[in-house]
Amino acid sequence: MITADQGSLVFEPLGDAAWRLCDTSVDVHDAGRLVAYVERVSSSGAYEAVWLGLGIRPSLHPSREDVLRTAQLLRHTEAAPARSKPVPIPHYAPGRSGPSGWG
Repeated sequence: MITADQGSLVFEPLGDAAWRLCDTSVDVHDAGRLVAYVERVSSSGAYEAVWLGLGIRPSLHPSREDVLRTAQLLRHTEAAPARSKPVPIPHYAPGRSGPSGWG
């Protein structure tokens, strides 16, 4: 059952206070469909999002809507085009070897 939607991101309930945040534009059998696990923190009422596949730490949010906004921002950041050419690294020319071969 899907309870919330913003574009292709949806919350799928796992219990009374836990959800999976999924991207419906990704195939059901693809692990990339799962964006985050979201849980309501009972002591503060905030929502903790554990982001998957992004290499970032869990984050706290005041609402599920804020979790959705953050996920949208993370998706746009991830989709930004990478540089087509790496930045050159300056280096020194190899030293000339002397008669002993030790430069």
